[in-house]
Amino acid sequence: MADAAVLIVGAGLAGLSAAISLAKAGISVRVVDRAPRPGGAIHRQPLPGVRSIASPAQMRRWAGVMAQVERHRARIEILCETGFGGLDYHGVALLTGKGVALFHPRALVLATGARERVQPRAGWTLPGVTTAGALQSGMKTTAEAPKGRILLAGSGPLLLAVGAELARLGSPPVAVVEAGRPFSHPVTAMRLPWSYLTEAALYLARLRAAGVPVLTGHHLTGITAEGQELLAQIEGPKGSRSLRVDRIGLHDGIAPNDLGVPDCPSIPVVRLGDCREALGARAALADGLAGGERLAALLLGSPPALATPKVDRERVAQGDLAQIYAHDGLKYLATQPAETVLCRCENRSLADLRALGPDPTPRQLRLDGRFAMGACQGRFCAEWVGRLAVPDHAPLMRIGADRWPAQPFTIADLVDAPEDV
Repeated sequence: MADAAVLIVGAGLAGLSAAISLAKAGISVRVVDRAPRPGGAIHRQPLPGVRSIASPAQMRRWAGVMAQVERHRARIEILCETGFGGLDYHGVALLTGKGVALFHPRALVLATGARERVQPRAGWTLPGVTTAGALQSGMKTTAEAPKGRILLAGSGPLLLAVGAELARLGSPPVAVVEAGRPFSHPVTAMRLPWSYLTEAALYLARLRAAGVPVLTGHHLTGITAEGQELLAQIEGPKGSRSLRVDRIGLHDGIAPNDLGVPDCPSIPVVRLGDCREALGARAALADGLAGGERLAALLLGSPPALATPKVDRERVAQGDLAQIYAHDGLKYLATQPAETVLCRCENRSLADLRALGPDPTPRQLRLDGRFAMGACQGRFCAEWVGRLAVPDHAPLMRIGADRWPAQPFTIADLVDAPEDV
């Protein structure tokens, strides 16, 4: 494909819907994704020969998207198992993996979805502790639930979804520990779209049928290893309790997974879907379609596309969800033991942060403290380090800056990359 194509990073709902809009306008598109198959997190596809456990509604939505992709396949190229290293000042992109190349696109669309937030707790890096999203991805690809006693903890509607899926596959969680009190906001809940309420009701019905307690207003404050088991310490309105389990899935909400690529003076850079604003699957699909139309209009010199009322509605709904799930869990962050790991990549602890003294600057945090300097470039730790490093109620400190490359890559990728012209 000639290098007049638009490069889209992410083959989920936002990325593929943007590709469809651009292709309809006669613009060639190259979509790259590190996964083996398109789908993103929401529509992650099962392994070959494995049945899909997606709901009928999800199957219909994904089938509709892929039908549109196939209809315009002459202008849409999809390269899976291909990473995006970043974009330089001149607008040259480095692709890594199977589709390794130095590629000069006509424009760049970042549709990398959301990242899962996990608040550090003592023991959260122990074997057997993962994110709830990782448990969900494993079930989607294998159609099997992990074995043993599983605890889900943190906050957000994903905990109910994962718990219900575990129950459906025959391995219900021991409990769902929810920091918020979502059942205490009936008036706000009734403002949510009907689809939100019916989906939540289905999850709760499955959990109740399986006898899974949903402990609202409770916090998982620490985890210790005892032999082959994990001991979870839980704080609630009536005191403390502990649960012995084999596996723990943590989840504290989602945030945009912006790769940290700066805007480029040479080509347009557009962010769409959860990468721009974490609003969920429905908004990602609408935002991708509308964003692709806006970019096509820009590239072709046509009048810009209209606003996206579907995205606006989802923004309101997500605001209501944030109120429903609001909680005081941050108060436990600063009270964690000094050895609690904050940065998994560099194994930097709360004690290492305190050793930097009061009011460390972002530069000190990175160069002296080595926070946000590992492979994930702060996607896991920067938020929590920033909250601990600034006084209460101050604006959240940003650690690091937008830059090229977006993430570490091997020298071999750079040396072996052919210039795709």
